Amino acid sequence: MRVITLLTITLALAPGAAWAQQAGDIAESAAFAHFSQAFNQLCLLDEESAAAEYNPHESWELSWETGYSDEPETTTLYKFFCGAGAYNLNHVYYLDTEYDGPLPISFAVPDFDVIYENDDYEGAVLDIPLTGYDTQLVLINSEFDPQTRTITSHGLWRGLGDAFSAGTWEFDLGRFILKHYEVDAQYDGEANPKTLVEFD
Repeated sequence: MRVITLLTITLALAPGAAWAQQAGDIAESAAFAHFSQAFNQLCLLDEESAAAEYNPHESWELSWETGYSDEPETTTLYKFFCGAGAYNLNHVYYLDTEYDGPLPISFAVPDFDVIYENDDYEGAVLDIPLTGYDTQLVLINSEFDPQTRTITSHGLWRGLGDAFSAGTWEFDLGRFILKHYEVDAQYDGEANPKTLVEFD
């Protein structure tokens, strides 16, 4: 397996913001070792992938203030490439802290049903009822914004991109919390999503 690491530059950001790790070998990290074992089969890590060459692993240092210490808590966020389809890229994220070590992030997502007119998925969408909540370890077409400390995903249901599901998770006190989730289940050539989850 060919491993590509990312050389990054420290960003001058406000306290508590995220900054990219200094140049280093992510492949030598404990998080990468855990990822390589835990997700080897799911992410097809033993297979050659042209997409992997253009999607190197990334990492950022994050910190936050606590009420029990004068020193901020710190963690490292890792983003690992986990395969690709015709129009979707998959990633797995890890948080690595001094006390917990590297752990994959399990992202909260809404569970929902799509009700189509006449049960025809090419027909009109009558409703998208929320049926509960679930979690997922793999995000599709995701990005981390170090300025806002949010992770976004945008999974395409087909190549045209008119049907999709998209979420936003915000870093808060060492966790990524679901803030927004929307779904466009209409295969009509247009983007008109319905918001399923919205938190301030």
